[in-house]
Amino acid sequence: MKKIVIIVACLLVFSLINGCSQGSGDGSTSVHQSSSSQADSSSSKAGSSSSVQDKNNSSTAPKNKTEEKQSSEKIGTLKKTLADVRLLLKKHTPLLLPQKLPIENGSYVSAVVKNQASEFTITFKQTGTPLKVNDKALSKAKTIATMTRQIYSNESEAAKQMTYHQYGSSDGEAVPLGHQITGYADAGAGTAGISWNEGRWTLASLSPTSESAKGQQLARFIVDYLEEHALPVPRQYGQIQAYTDNRQSMIRWQDRKSIYELTGNDPMVLLEIAVSIK
Repeated sequence: MKKIVIIVACLLVFSLINGCSQGSGDGSTSVHQSSSSQADSSSSKAGSSSSVQDKNNSSTAPKNKTEEKQSSEKIGTLKKTLADVRLLLKKHTPLLLPQKLPIENGSYVSAVVKNQASEFTITFKQTGTPLKVNDKALSKAKTIATMTRQIYSNESEAAKQMTYHQYGSSDGEAVPLGHQITGYADAGAGTAGISWNEGRWTLASLSPTSESAKGQQLARFIVDYLEEHALPVPRQYGQIQAYTDNRQSMIRWQDRKSIYELTGNDPMVLLEIAVSIK
């Protein structure tokens, strides 16, 4: 009997030990799987963090030489020049500016801006290398044209700065200029001129008396050009004086309280600039 009790007791002890051993094994497996899952999660987060860091590094990385070159090439373009001019003249809005400046192939555009409370002057320059607006080196650059705007207290004061005359037979010899427009030729003080009207504009082609034929030719060129291109709408009047020699040609018009004026040596270049103004 005692042997049977001892055997039963041994079996119970063996069963208990075996059960504990299996329970311990399952727990280890569970812990291992949890640790593995955490490791995978940490790895995923690390990869995501690395990706974000790479993206941030990419966005803050310095520009390469190609990008820097493209950025520098913006200086010297008409678009960049006009943007810088508008920034300097932001107190003078609304502001009319030319959208086209004739320059030689391979050249760049810049400007010298002088700004005052009621007046500004923009001298457009042609350069061999890109130069910022108001760069000191522009003093030696070729001038394309100069544009000024004078602001008056009211429209009546501005109108006093303009003159308008309707030309007719009493103003000289009639000269057909084409497109059903007639000019009237006159001469005096060493200058020969042909004057005519187009809308609210008065125009004159002027030359030395010995070169009156050049004056007529220039007048016809202007009429032909304006048949295809529109000048700014003057409020109230506009005026053009075009010279065949080295005297400064001028295009001038009123825009309500303001008087705009373009000056330069080449009258056809001035016309090309004037018709692009908006």
